[in-house]
Amino acid sequence: MKKNIYLLILTATLVSSAWSCKDALIIEPRQSIEASTALTTKDGISASIISVYSRLKNLRVYGRDLVALPEALADNGFATNKSGRLLPEAQNVVNAHFTIGLWQTAYSGINQANLILEALPSATDPTITAADKISWEGQLYFLRALNHFTLVEAFAYMPGAVVASQNRGGVPVMLKSVGTSDAALALLPSRAPIDDVYAAIVSDFEAANQRLTNSTLPNVASKVAAQAMLSRVNLYRKNYTEAKRWADSAINSAGTRLSTASNYVANFRAATNPETLFQVFFATNGENLGVNESLQTSFTTLQGVGSTVTGGFGDLVPTISLLNALGITLTGGNTNAVFTGGNASIATRSADVRNLLFEVGTTGRGLSKVECTKFIGKSGFINLDNIPVIRIAEVYLNRAEAMATPGSPVFNETAALADLNRIATNRGLTSFTLTGTALYEEILNQRRIELAFEGHRLWDLKRLGRDIVKTPHYVNLNFTDTRLLAPIPQREVDGNKNLAQNPGY
Repeated sequence: MKKNIYLLILTATLVSSAWSCKDALIIEPRQSIEASTALTTKDGISASIISVYSRLKNLRVYGRDLVALPEALADNGFATNKSGRLLPEAQNVVNAHFTIGLWQTAYSGINQANLILEALPSATDPTITAADKISWEGQLYFLRALNHFTLVEAFAYMPGAVVASQNRGGVPVMLKSVGTSDAALALLPSRAPIDDVYAAIVSDFEAANQRLTNSTLPNVASKVAAQAMLSRVNLYRKNYTEAKRWADSAINSAGTRLSTASNYVANFRAATNPETLFQVFFATNGENLGVNESLQTSFTTLQGVGSTVTGGFGDLVPTISLLNALGITLTGGNTNAVFTGGNASIATRSADVRNLLFEVGTTGRGLSKVECTKFIGKSGFINLDNIPVIRIAEVYLNRAEAMATPGSPVFNETAALADLNRIATNRGLTSFTLTGTALYEEILNQRRIELAFEGHRLWDLKRLGRDIVKTPHYVNLNFTDTRLLAPIPQREVDGNKNLAQNPGY
């Protein structure tokens, strides 16, 4: 029997393990909603939508991989080998990349969103208002866009940064549901052109923006979150005019959410960072991802802030080049011999408050290293953290880059410098006085520092067509190397003659 993305989609039950609709993303999930009422009643539709959100918590999605792997596969992450996890990714071993789990979970979420969207016009529950349907549509368009975006990031090149001889296209775009196994077997999609995938993503985020309202609760899709994502997606597709336009809108909507040097650390330690515009929210300890692969255990051995007790493994830590960017100097100097030769000790830190979220771990799993503590049980339990998908700081950097890129239709160095300095001074640094290439490169440098260990670095290097410099830890990865792209799951390729595998696999 063919095993394509649609059969994988159909393995996910639409309403099992769904959540109650009341205060949907801030209360404990209940076990299920009856299938017969799943898409006909207000309670059932709400629970089904929450089930789409819940897929984002999967370890292969934002639970770990979409945050940790872009750091390991790029130049930010050094694998300590304390558990063996993330070492193949840091070494860029063939097939050590995003896996079938991301492919399956994302397409399951897309199909589920499509099923609900198609059912909404027929929902006749008298308690459902027109406003309910508009809000639901907005959330579903947002989630469909986000899932398509994560897929095309991992499995395809990005607009304007393509190795033509190795380009197999984007990913299949699913805008209609598949509801039966027969339909799944009959439908063998091909990979849409990269630009077409990005156009579909933009269209969905714009549809979400038209329907959603603003909210101070980043657990659900909102207008400002859709606008922020549009600034990112358009930056990635090199549509700088649209990137700036949507960044303007998001910044105007978000108000004064940007942390200052005095509250930056405290805001990151909070369960929800006030800068966060959209996050993957974990409501109860029953959703805990555990000591093997959660972000806390992946990034630090520390059990808690200020603790000397060993909790996690600290599988991925900052590289020497990231330590340099953060303004952290090891005792003995930032040399490979010091980095690998003994327990870490910090000699000095720059005034950049962002480096305060990087601390020396314990020796309970082996030699200590400087570790990232952005995720350290912020929701009140070890290994349980809300995961920011997009923060307002990124939106400022999106706009700055759009205005500082040579040849941009919205090129404006004065305004770009103002955005750069807003980030810098709010992080404890003095203002920059830069122009030209120096300004552009400093914006990229600040982006690396600001978003370190939040799952951005691979995408930034990939969309800019840059080689990944991994020395002295590992062998450098050229942009033309086929290992830059994740392999399409082989079972999908085997079952679908129209689905082209990426080169090198």
